[in-house]
Amino acid sequence: MALPALAQDRSPIASIDFGNDSGAWPRDGECDDPRFIGPGSADLTVVIDVLKDATDCRALYAEEQIWLLAEAPDEITHPKPTLPEARVIDNIDFGDDSSSWANDGECDDRRFFGPGMATLLTYDHVGKDATDCAALYLSGEVRLWNANQARSATQCSAIDFGDDSGPYSRNQVCDDARFEGVGAHPIMDMFDIGNDASDCRAACDAGRVFLRDY
Repeated sequence: MALPALAQDRSPIASIDFGNDSGAWPRDGECDDPRFIGPGSADLTVVIDVLKDATDCRALYAEEQIWLLAEAPDEITHPKPTLPEARVIDNIDFGDDSSSWANDGECDDRRFFGPGMATLLTYDHVGKDATDCAALYLSGEVRLWNANQARSATQCSAIDFGDDSGPYSRNQVCDDARFEGVGAHPIMDMFDIGNDASDCRAACDAGRVFLRDY
């Protein structure tokens, strides 16, 4: 079946040299030639099968089930992770998409950390950005923050806390976005780093904040 939603310029089939059927897996309904990509391609393709699965690859190309790598649409070359219907993955309940910042490609749920996180975090969005956070979790760009693991990884004496140049320094709350815990500010701005040293050092020494990224 053709995939019209993904249609774009493709080389004419007559212009492509598909080779022969001398490969190890010819005529099995999958294209084993690594020059091609798409739902009709084998899960694993190797260089030695170039030009060696002609019948399969020609038929699948005609059905628009495969593309030449250089011509494949983004939906094929960079597919989005497939999410389970349930929003529970690895026993993590991701919640719903009721956040005002849902579906923007960033995780706004403060329970997580990693390069896929939004730059401004509050507790208001916990469990309310499921699609973004679940997709980023599956791709490894965010992880669930665990206080016990963070505690074990945090050595306060080895941390450069910076200085007290921030607008909210010395207010007995840690405003440094590198830290999380009961002593951390409820609004976390990822650009606030290293400018609340006294508060964060005291909170770390007291076991009230630990590193977010460990």
